[in-house]
Amino acid sequence: MRPYFIVNPIAGGGKVAEKFDRVKQYFENKRAEFSFVTTDRAGQSTALAEEAYENGERYIVAVGGDGTVNEVASALYTKDDAVMGICPFGTGNDFAKALSIPTEPDEAAELLLSGEPRPVDIGMAGDKPFTNIGGIGFDVDVVINTEKYKSRFHGILPYLFGIVRSMTHLSGIKVRLTADGEVSDEEVLLCAVANGSHFGGGMAVAPEADASDGLFDVCVIKRVGLLKFLSLLPLFIKGKHLGKKPIKYFRAKEVSIDCERSPLQLDGELGEYAPVTFRIIPGALKIMLKGC
Repeated sequence: MRPYFIVNPIAGGGKVAEKFDRVKQYFENKRAEFSFVTTDRAGQSTALAEEAYENGERYIVAVGGDGTVNEVASALYTKDDAVMGICPFGTGNDFAKALSIPTEPDEAAELLLSGEPRPVDIGMAGDKPFTNIGGIGFDVDVVINTEKYKSRFHGILPYLFGIVRSMTHLSGIKVRLTADGEVSDEEVLLCAVANGSHFGGGMAVAPEADASDGLFDVCVIKRVGLLKFLSLLPLFIKGKHLGKKPIKYFRAKEVSIDCERSPLQLDGELGEYAPVTFRIIPGALKIMLKGC
């Protein structure tokens, strides 16, 4: 299959172009055919992927971060004969981490040529698809505050500064959770509904998640004080938080969050709101991954 690359040049602090040049060089050295298009505005990748599919492309590669991956996946998850590839050259690359897709350009290019299309689950938040993680609470605050630092810092630093700033105004949200019919009332700092394992630039919120098992992994942090939260944060980053008293962790096919209107993040992007019902679509998208 000949890959068709959709390249987001502003992802990863503007370093995508340099990394994609290495991918192109790798393909040229292998005498492998490819074509590409570059986005020029936010949110354009979905339309470009849909247009590429209509024009006969069946192997479409997202080049950028988690937002670009989300946009391309949103166009392809309903197409049974489409295969998606990922060049994870953004800032966080959290979904690629869950799928063990390399971030180094030559290795990513080699995987695109030698990998196997494998089915991966897609999450739905209402009628909005997402690949990695959706949630309310602390992670939304981190997304909002991280954006304030991305123009000045690169790599993991915007996320770290976003976390610190978010901790200065911790607040609980009263929610009613319904998971596969089981109902509980909670006051939470965070509720993350995870298809992938990481978010926020590498925090292992759902360390046991498997993006092809047909289930969400749900991580809830109940409301605690700042000092307790600070003691949990290093464990949370490393995925060592499971079993701790304020943590609730479970799996489900469908999860509803009923609360007062609250901002929702999907794959690190804002724009949707809870109350919301999440459901999983098993094996909805084929992604080029390492062979079994």
